[in-house]
Amino acid sequence: MQYAIIGVGVFGRACAKELQSLGNHVLAIDIDEKLIDEIAPLVSRAVIADATSTETLEELGIGEFDGVLVAIGDDLEASLLCTLSLIKMNVANLWVKAKTDAHHQILQSLGVTNIIHPEQDMGIKIAQNMNYPIVKQYMSLGDDDYVIAISPPSSWHGVAWHDLKRQNPVMLCLVKRGKKMHDSNDDWVVAPDDKLIVAGQSLALRQLVKDSY
Repeated sequence: MQYAIIGVGVFGRACAKELQSLGNHVLAIDIDEKLIDEIAPLVSRAVIADATSTETLEELGIGEFDGVLVAIGDDLEASLLCTLSLIKMNVANLWVKAKTDAHHQILQSLGVTNIIHPEQDMGIKIAQNMNYPIVKQYMSLGDDDYVIAISPPSSWHGVAWHDLKRQNPVMLCLVKRGKKMHDSNDDWVVAPDDKLIVAGQSLALRQLVKDSY
């Protein structure tokens, strides 16, 4: 798979490194020579280029890539011009970093569906982890449905799942015990090293977690 990362500041650099480590061909693009020099040893190809130019992007063959991330930092105009060029090139798997709510709204009006707020998203994640320490990861499924990964507190050890969930309409989907994955049901008895994958609506999941304290 081929991916292009446009803008290799802290966020773009992290994405480029991760995509490369997953076995992909990664092209890093930035107008800053120093940033390109730093990322060059870590990706397949690194290019100093003005990504606001449609001609430049076409010369680089960006339209043929499997995915493109616009991670341009504080330059709103550059981000929007680059995004417009990519839309004109019919780039299908397009992701764009938004710096502000206004930036988000403009991207949305252009038809961009994959809009990222790294700082805001990380702030939310940290707040969630602080508020619910036993929840290690979570993923939204839409319609207020979530999947969460739980490291059970000591009060759950030796207790069957049906006693823990009580009247909450939540589902125990999967359990990782040690290095093995297990199918699960309401009769599952929780052990200290279990990692529980649980699904349900946010209110029910919050109540489940609150009941653990």
